[in-house]
Amino acid sequence: MDEDKQYDYALGGNQKLPPRVKVLEFAADRINEMKAMEEALKTTTASKLVFQQLPKHMRRRVMAHNSKRLPRRLRQIHLSQFKKSGMPLKQKRPSRKHRRRPRNLLSDYANRQRRIKWLETHIWHAKRFHMIEKWGFRIANKPCDKAFRACYRATAKHCLIQDVSYVRCIQLRGNQDVLVNTMKSICISNSLSVGAKIYLTGNREGTNVMLGEKKPLGTFTFHWQPASDKNRVLWIWVHAAYYAAILNVLKDSFGLKLRIGQDHVFINENTQVELTELKDSLNRFKLTGPLSSAVLYNACKIVNKPNSQWFAEYIENLDHLSRISEQHSYWNDIQNSMSVHELMPNHILCLIVNDPRYNLPRKKTKALPHLDLPKKCIDPPSNLGFGAIWEEDVRIYVKKNKISNAKLNELRSELLVGGTSMGEGEAVPIMLIQNPGSRNQNLGYSSGWDLIVPSGWGNAFWQTLIMWGARAGGLREFTSILFENGQLPFLTPDTPAGHAEEKVIDETYKQRYFSLPPNKRPNYNKLGVVEPFTFNWLNVINEWKLDGELLTDQFSVLRDKNLLKQMQVLLRTKTNRLGLSIDKFDDNLLVPVHLRLHKQGTVKQFARICLPEPKDLSNSSGVFEPKRADLNQNARKEKRDLHKKLLKKLRHERTKARKQGRKLSQMQTEELSEFAKEMRKLWLPDLGNAQLRTSCARLVMGYVVYGDFSFTQSCSCGVGYISIGAFKVLLQQKVKNKVLVRNVSCRKYRIANVDIVI
Repeated sequence: MDEDKQYDYALGGNQKLPPRVKVLEFAADRINEMKAMEEALKTTTASKLVFQQLPKHMRRRVMAHNSKRLPRRLRQIHLSQFKKSGMPLKQKRPSRKHRRRPRNLLSDYANRQRRIKWLETHIWHAKRFHMIEKWGFRIANKPCDKAFRACYRATAKHCLIQDVSYVRCIQLRGNQDVLVNTMKSICISNSLSVGAKIYLTGNREGTNVMLGEKKPLGTFTFHWQPASDKNRVLWIWVHAAYYAAILNVLKDSFGLKLRIGQDHVFINENTQVELTELKDSLNRFKLTGPLSSAVLYNACKIVNKPNSQWFAEYIENLDHLSRISEQHSYWNDIQNSMSVHELMPNHILCLIVNDPRYNLPRKKTKALPHLDLPKKCIDPPSNLGFGAIWEEDVRIYVKKNKISNAKLNELRSELLVGGTSMGEGEAVPIMLIQNPGSRNQNLGYSSGWDLIVPSGWGNAFWQTLIMWGARAGGLREFTSILFENGQLPFLTPDTPAGHAEEKVIDETYKQRYFSLPPNKRPNYNKLGVVEPFTFNWLNVINEWKLDGELLTDQFSVLRDKNLLKQMQVLLRTKTNRLGLSIDKFDDNLLVPVHLRLHKQGTVKQFARICLPEPKDLSNSSGVFEPKRADLNQNARKEKRDLHKKLLKKLRHERTKARKQGRKLSQMQTEELSEFAKEMRKLWLPDLGNAQLRTSCARLVMGYVVYGDFSFTQSCSCGVGYISIGAFKVLLQQKVKNKVLVRNVSCRKYRIANVDIVI
């Protein structure tokens, strides 16, 4: 047999393998070889960087300095070369999910509220609504989906809910006589005052207008805490648009000074009247529609047993226990027997309900009333306004002891059978205020409830009401409901807040107008419209005064309901059998009117309300504004040509200045801004010395402040104001209740029926 060959046989050697390997020596030799290989890899003899060695079609991938665009085998070498070049590495920005961790969210939200205030339901609305900045708040304007008609159907047949927590509460505490007498001196006198007997019981909410320096500031609502002694508590609800103005009037009228150590408490040491701002203590939701009672009844379950410490202590007083029993019994009775608009108008009902999150349906459910029970009239008890929500200690306790959503979800996950009852949870005091809705043509429309809950509980109640079928609306729906009721916007033009709102509207529409190219803009010079986006109320009033009367720089809106009813009677009757006269009225008044088009057409905002001539009402072809020449057209063309030459000149001067290392003079840059101002004046000239009344072919009586198609009237309608002088002339016409309306972008006058808004 042949001898076994050794491993180096092919090389001619005669070495033999040892019977065993010395592991330590073998490993040491291999380590030295591996170190030598690493050093060889680190030392490159190439003169190019890694990304320069790539094929040409791949080199573009590293232009963004993103190493992940390189092949994986070259990434680490590229990063090391990038560091050696002295250029800093671009740090990867943490992901949005990492930045929005729960511990960072609250601080982030707090920082974003430094300039503008959020409501408690802001996060819910921000995901579903167009948000706008208004009156110092970030408010939901309209839903992101096309839901305008759906929101109207909710108000007419179902339930629409709106967060109106920007209406803030002010609490006055003190002697009843002092509060009533002082409030009478700063409110208008032609309506029920704060001291009316119907309001002093604390079972109904009232409305009045606050005055500042004998000028109206805005409308507010109020209600008293029921009490038997003379030391009373009054809650005043003020809109955010004029909250600061009314707060200053109250502090000056009662002689209040800030209490040391408390930012929101003011006191008069002599009269012991105390004012407390409750603007962050309460939330207010408005539910509108015939099913609002059913939604509230299903979402807010009455407390059956004392499952909270504060509630157990509260009902130890037998008077409290008997009142709560009567209130809960009344709430259960009206659900099955009466519609919301059939109840006592503006009455108040205080309840104590369970945590609404314990009563969430498994899916969104439409709450329905019990229709099988016969309707009956129920007399409300005399103690509906008593409630624990008036107590500050109770409001603080329920806010502090509210169980978190995370804990609630944990309890829900421990249920053996999903969807079973979890108990009742914390007891929460709430207040309900009935809204009677329309009392005119569409009886009961927009009726519903206002729900007032303690702070911290806004989201819990809001989401539960949504799950029980309430549809959410925004500021647009709030204005739409007023319009469908035939009411004017709540900010009247004779108040500082209303004047400021008109300025904002004017600037907004002008900005939108000049953002269009010139060939897409309506030419208001040819249409015969002066100041198309401005409500010039002073000119309307002064130009309709008789000869010899003094001109004025002040005006006010007529709010006396008795006088408005008389004016409506004069419009409707052909002969004045009652002998009513309006000659004694102040000539500096604006009369609120409601317009309803006689035939097809639309009424839009800023439309002119004009006085018809006798032949206009019988003219079948309609009345048109004659075509007019644009006197500023040539001036605009010359100005534009000069501007082009100026731009060309400045372009050369900029190039020359850049080469010489200097800047253009300020005078040269100001010429550009002056051109824009002058062109705006040529497109929309001011009224100047011309008369507004005779600016159209028919005499201008007033303006439409809001107009659109009305679903309740099934035609186009509008609301606005006319001067009292124009109304006197209208009464002398053969047909008193018809006027002409012309939109600012149209030449046609349309006939409209006019009524007084009461």
